[in-house]
Amino acid sequence: MCHRLLQGALVCAALVSSSSWADGLPQINTDTQWHFALTPYLWLPNVGGSLRFPLPGGGEADASTGPYNYLQNLRFAAMLQGEARQGDWSILADAIYLNFGSHSTAVSTKGSSVFQRELTSSGETSLKGGLIQLGGGHTIPQLPRASLDAIAGIRYLSVSSSLDASLQANFGGPGPGLNPQIHASQREEIFDGFVGVRGRASLTADGRWYLPFYLDVGTGTSDLTWQAMAGIGYAMKWGDITLSYRYLEFRGSGDQLVQTLRLNGPARSVTFRFSRAVGPA
Repeated sequence: MCHRLLQGALVCAALVSSSSWADGLPQINTDTQWHFALTPYLWLPNVGGSLRFPLPGGGEADASTGPYNYLQNLRFAAMLQGEARQGDWSILADAIYLNFGSHSTAVSTKGSSVFQRELTSSGETSLKGGLIQLGGGHTIPQLPRASLDAIAGIRYLSVSSSLDASLQANFGGPGPGLNPQIHASQREEIFDGFVGVRGRASLTADGRWYLPFYLDVGTGTSDLTWQAMAGIGYAMKWGDITLSYRYLEFRGSGDQLVQTLRLNGPARSVTFRFSRAVGPA
């Protein structure tokens, strides 16, 4: 596990974008001040994918999850990012929590005895989880109207899900079949290293209107995780307002709970910036 995490951090890992991480870089400062950014934001992604649950007797059930409807399924959400920058160096953080209620699902099972060849007649899954990302960045030499940061760090995802299903057994012969009820729940923790880039390109000479962009790829507990973002932003003295579209994906394998997990949708953010001098006055 540690070897995979280190390999992910050094080889190809991933960064989840946030408003402060990916919605564009502030003007690069060459003074000794620390420049801070705090960004509450709202991301409205479609959430979908496939999950794998262990069953009694050694079998397993694969269940589709989502797409969840925010108005019908969302129970609670919280999202916040932060950044601290001095000169060309920056420290980045992002935190998300989502809790969805039950959602109808399709289930297939495999394994031993009664679960060997079955399909669902009905089923429901629930999903909740938290995402925390910590990383650092360094500015690559800037172009006249564009800036770019190389970034690296660690992303942590904690996912809990449950499955309730009524299965219709089909053994290929005449006579009544079996209709077992199954209930399973599982929690998984995912650690992925990441590398990536983020940047912004000014649309106007004063830099107030700009295009933020972001791309990453990575691995670790996940076989693959990647993310892309693009949008438009407006900068003011106190901070930025941005509108963007964000895509995030995890791909697992084997007996992992998360086989695939995709989050994609629009995001709106407001970034508040402030500075503090360091060193002797």
